[in-house]
Amino acid sequence: MRYLPRSWVSPKVSVGQSKIQGRGVFASEKIPAGEKLMEFGGEAISRAQMESGDYRIRSIWPVGRNAFIALPNSDPNISLDEYLNHSCDANAWLEDEVTLTARRDIAPGEEITLDQGTWNIEDAYIEDRVPCSCGAKDCRGMLMEDDWTRAAVQAQYAGHFHPLVQALIAAR
Repeated sequence: MRYLPRSWVSPKVSVGQSKIQGRGVFASEKIPAGEKLMEFGGEAISRAQMESGDYRIRSIWPVGRNAFIALPNSDPNISLDEYLNHSCDANAWLEDEVTLTARRDIAPGEEITLDQGTWNIEDAYIEDRVPCSCGAKDCRGMLMEDDWTRAAVQAQYAGHFHPLVQALIAAR
């Protein structure tokens, strides 16, 4: 499959200070449920290239088994998707391996979030357990590579997992 050379980001979002972590992506106007927010893009790279340190860590996105898209460190332009933060009750979810849509109506000023449990199966930044700072009412407290195995996560995001994760769920 061909991917965009850079991520497409809705003109209805902008970067701002996040209560979750550092900077985040925020709605600058009302976004209705189902509206496309982002389409992740970047250079197609292998696992070896991903691990080389030559690519911006927050731009790396899995598109297949041992296949990724990312922006090289030499690219001077930050992409807003690099500021996307996690929430255990995310207001956005995946339609396929690269398309992010609004899970529900999103109000102006609200931070756009994606649950890492819908796509992460081997992220290097989650070694064993990482404390979660999302502040959601039902926050899981810790982020783990296998959050996708939780029944509650599977029910919450049914039909909106990364295809790699969906295949693992189907195989269980």
